[in-house]
Amino acid sequence: MKRYFMAFIGVILIGFNVTLLNLSGFGVDTFSCMNMAVSEHLPFSYGVWQIIVNIVIFIGLFIFVIKEKKGISAIFGFGTLWNMIGCGLLVDFFTARYHMFFEDPENLAVKVTFLIVGILGVCLGCSVYMTPELGSAPYDTLGIQIHEKSKIPFKVCRIATDIICVIISLIFGGNVGIGTVIMAFGTGPVVQFFNEHVSKPCLYHKGRGKYATRRTAQSV
Repeated sequence: MKRYFMAFIGVILIGFNVTLLNLSGFGVDTFSCMNMAVSEHLPFSYGVWQIIVNIVIFIGLFIFVIKEKKGISAIFGFGTLWNMIGCGLLVDFFTARYHMFFEDPENLAVKVTFLIVGILGVCLGCSVYMTPELGSAPYDTLGIQIHEKSKIPFKVCRIATDIICVIISLIFGGNVGIGTVIMAFGTGPVVQFFNEHVSKPCLYHKGRGKYATRRTAQSV
């Protein structure tokens, strides 16, 4: 049950902090940036459009794993479903709640604070929701499946999909900024930090030092 709770909370953290990143005006992660840009030209919200895009990617992944005779668990779990449905709608929700009380921030200090807190918060959310291993978002799984099929290094596959998202964002007038670049290339070590100091110790009911000792002993 704790794994499901962590995955649930992790996606909420991602949704809340993507909202902060968007409000900062410095850009969000590449996938969100693309979907926000395209949704501006559609008669429905970013959250609804992101669900549609997630479903399309998932269908493609589903067809692929069936052809490759892999188990559906390779691409689907509770975390997958909750991220697909929840993340974009949570951004819609938190953005609407913010604008009930405040205008878009104009003060540079506030915008930079939103940027920093948003990046750290998204990294924490990713760590909390991925550590239980209950499935990842279709976009995250896409790079993994391309890597396993092509043998191209995963980092190259992920950079390629991120570049495609950025190109689409620019075509549709999206806000590609420093936040987008940081989220694409600079968050790995931060997520790993939260994995070791927050998510894994929480999941295994151990302090970091005890957890590390336990894992080392198991590997001997």
